[in-house]
Amino acid sequence: MTFLAIDSWGLFIEILHFTIPAIIVFLVAYFMLKKMLDEDFKRKELETRSKRTKSLTPMKLQAYERLTILLERLRLDNLVMRLADPSLTATEFKHLLTKAINEEFNHNVSQQIYISDQAWQMIKYAKEDALNTINNCYKDMSEFSKSTDLGKAVLSDVLEKRTDLVATAITFLKKEIDLVF
Repeated sequence: MTFLAIDSWGLFIEILHFTIPAIIVFLVAYFMLKKMLDEDFKRKELETRSKRTKSLTPMKLQAYERLTILLERLRLDNLVMRLADPSLTATEFKHLLTKAINEEFNHNVSQQIYISDQAWQMIKYAKEDALNTINNCYKDMSEFSKSTDLGKAVLSDVLEKRTDLVATAITFLKKEIDLVF
């Protein structure tokens, strides 16, 4: 029995002489290969990001430009002067102004994917402020009021306001574009 125990013990030691170096070589090769593949993956990911950034940069710049134009077109003093038509009633002019604002906004709604959520909120607030100003000025009109009366009321309200959300939004966009580019 002791003879078998010694032979088994010797056999076990002989097996360890071969398996321990093999395990060490395997582990070294595994970790070196893993490190190399991880570095290669990171390099390819960086290249992909770089290519994506190069293709998105012009689109982002265009989005900022288009949204700045949108904000300028939402500016009530510009809008009232651009759409002024003395032959319209105040009701017709209100609908025309509201329609113009909503169409401009809806035309540019897809640009929100290129800007921050905060910038998009600022643009939405500017739009809502313009619509609220028109509606509040219209409430004071009689059924016989002309578009010129509503236009004057809107322009007067714009001059009285202390905060211009359109200008604030444009400033925000300029600051954001400086951070992004």
